[in-house]
Amino acid sequence: MESIKKIGKRIAGPLLFLVLTLGISGGCATSECYDNQNSLPLAGFYSSEEVPAPIALEAISIYGVGAPGDSVLQDSVKNISEVYLPFRIDQNSTTYQIFYLSGWPGQYGIFDEITFNYDIVPMFVSAACGTVYYYKMTSIEHTDNFIDSVVCPKGEITNANIENLKIYFKTEE
Repeated sequence: MESIKKIGKRIAGPLLFLVLTLGISGGCATSECYDNQNSLPLAGFYSSEEVPAPIALEAISIYGVGAPGDSVLQDSVKNISEVYLPFRIDQNSTTYQIFYLSGWPGQYGIFDEITFNYDIVPMFVSAACGTVYYYKMTSIEHTDNFIDSVVCPKGEITNANIENLKIYFKTEE
């Protein structure tokens, strides 16, 4: 019986250290930091018909207007049905041009422009993860060559990995 107590005392110290170490390290490396913490708006493409349906655009290029450095977001992409549209954090608006590389006869090279106007709201996530930016939409402006409407259903872009924007395209001439 005496030897079991001695073995228990020898194991208790290292076991306690191991449990405390795992508990502390688990608190610092939370899974929330690995989720979509960038507040990247995901835009889905839909038909503007009475009952909207997801659509894929045949061939497009997307450019950021006034973006620093390389403004090409997507170049000659075929059959695209959604796209991430990063917002600027140094201004309260971001503008994109969508160039249609195919479409109705005689309309090759036409583009639409979308401007997203928003308030930037810094949100504290945690001590381990820091701060992310949310974008509270104030207005959305667009041309109407092929775009019928653009909406942000929740009114804001958060760090939730969901479709934050819906772009409705005219599907009939």
